[in-house]
Amino acid sequence: MSMPGEAKLLPWHRDIWSRLQAARGAGRLPHALLLAGAGGLGKRQFADAFAHSLFCASPDESGAPCGHCRGCHLFQVGNHPDFICIEPEEAGKAIKIDVIRGLVDKGALTTQAGGYRVIVIEPADAMNTAAANSLLKTLEEPVPWTLMILVTSRPGRLPATIRSRCQRVTFPIPPRHQAMEWLGGQIGQGDPQLLLALASGAPLQARALAQAEILKERALMADEFYAAFKGEQDPVAIAGRWEKLDLPRVLNWMAGWLIDMLRLKSGAQPPVLYNPDQRPRLQSMAQGLDFKVLHGMLDRVYDANRTLGSQLNTLMLLESLLLAWANSKTASGVRENT
Repeated sequence: MSMPGEAKLLPWHRDIWSRLQAARGAGRLPHALLLAGAGGLGKRQFADAFAHSLFCASPDESGAPCGHCRGCHLFQVGNHPDFICIEPEEAGKAIKIDVIRGLVDKGALTTQAGGYRVIVIEPADAMNTAAANSLLKTLEEPVPWTLMILVTSRPGRLPATIRSRCQRVTFPIPPRHQAMEWLGGQIGQGDPQLLLALASGAPLQARALAQAEILKERALMADEFYAAFKGEQDPVAIAGRWEKLDLPRVLNWMAGWLIDMLRLKSGAQPPVLYNPDQRPRLQSMAQGLDFKVLHGMLDRVYDANRTLGSQLNTLMLLESLLLAWANSKTASGVRENT
């Protein structure tokens, strides 16, 4: 299915697209959708594509917009009066109540062009408590021909009252063969199989990781993670360097290494790893640790991930994690096997 501009549909979106278009055709489209699933699956791209379809005067039988009518033109140039996207002012910051309140106070829920009004909130979990409460009032009293689309990779961070008033649309990880085929046509270099493993199967995330500098950064981090374990580098110094990196990615790498070590330690059969290129080193570290310590370290990383977007000191957080990791052999009471 070909779509113009930024509204192009991705291959693994088609089943979800068909279900929602069928609901639209039957007059059963809800007033609010919650698009949920892992990062890197193109949920926002899907939201744009669906909005584009709603604005088109002559979509085809599948719902794909024509690309030629006035509604399509306005959407493609980013000037459709009935399309609103609400995002944080800066990445990692909160969506504040004033922004959500403005939807109602300024009549932003009323259609301007006579069709649907579409409001995309992404990431929806970035709304602070006051903003979420303000949105809840709007969801409880929906406006005809207005569709709210909430996009999030962390639906659990949204209040249950918000989730219960939206129709949830879950985006699964696409089949491996489909993701591999798409990714192979997107990257000029790199191993699609490794990239998909590193991205936990999320194709857009895998494409982003294909950038040489990101893979180089990961390799250096892996070296430092191993050096901290071996006592060959100061964990505080490592934390100082990691503080300058993308924190969500840092925590994701760490979680992946720890999960792989648990898999290597527990599986009789060779396990599928997130980091297959690091298998020998991960195996070596796993042999020197017990399950309790590895699970404890993974819990620490997950706890740190849950604090993303808060005001916690990043350097102190990383120092705490790396100091705990450097002391993990002592905590295990297991003799290192190298």
